[in-house]
Amino acid sequence: MKEEAAVVRSAVEWTLENNFVTKDIDPVNFYFTSTIGELLVDYVSGKIPGSIKKENIELRKSTII
Repeated sequence: MKEEAAVVRSAVEWTLENNFVTKDIDPVNFYFTSTIGELLVDYVSGKIPGSIKKENIELRKSTII
């Protein structure tokens, strides 16, 4: 159980470090809650690559790879 919680915490930290935040945190540059949830699921599932393409993030594309 502790390992699972650590992975979830790591996923949340990753989203914050990469500025994947909701409107309540950044009212200008934000992502929908469903998008953040999908990113968290992908991170926990190991589907997030080691590096991300910033241009895709800036264009708000559904994929970040």
